[in-house]
Amino acid sequence: MIGRIAAIVLALSVLSPPAMARGTAKPTTVKPARAAPARTTPVTIPARVIPSDAGLLPDMTLGNPTAGITVIEYASASCPHCAAWKTENWAGFQSKYLVTGKVRYIFREVLTNPQQYALSAFLIGRCAVAQSKNPADSTPYFTVVNAFFAGQADYFQTQQIGTVMADVTAKTGMTTPAMQACVSDEPGFTAFMKTMRAHMEKDGVSSTPTFFVNGKRVDGHEMKDLDAAIAAAK
Repeated sequence: MIGRIAAIVLALSVLSPPAMARGTAKPTTVKPARAAPARTTPVTIPARVIPSDAGLLPDMTLGNPTAGITVIEYASASCPHCAAWKTENWAGFQSKYLVTGKVRYIFREVLTNPQQYALSAFLIGRCAVAQSKNPADSTPYFTVVNAFFAGQADYFQTQQIGTVMADVTAKTGMTTPAMQACVSDEPGFTAFMKTMRAHMEKDGVSSTPTFFVNGKRVDGHEMKDLDAAIAAAK
């Protein structure tokens, strides 16, 4: 597993806003104003932090907390397959199962290479929840983790995390010093590693993404695989 020093080095060396692009500014083209699109009322999906096993960090969940079907996803913020699944399938999964209240979704953390990127996402995400006005609401956690998924490809190309951090700041209000404190928190790191290892060992998880539906491992991670597993669990 990743050494603690690596995470701190990441925090101190690259947690900074991205540099502004240099060059001659291009003239601005004024386009005709377009009619504003019709407004729709957003659907609120329950986002809750729920207790896990004794001695472990709580689970981050979305969806109906009393749903008869629970989907658990083991994923890493630095896993390209996980990011692809998020891009290709999340909108459909959300509208089909979370908006309708049919499923409770639990996200479980795994570290894959580069581990410091995923570790930063998860530690900052959990900090965002703890520092929010409502620590029982998992929304800040998913906001942070989704920012890391969205910025993954850019990080792989540039090895710079500034753009992701700027996105997190814009969406959560967390400052760079606050994020540095999150990844440098020794007790938080220890608790995270204990929790991750316990869940992975209990469920026999060794790759990402891995899904479980009502405790049963899903064979595959395509949307059709989840659809079949959820249908069988009803």
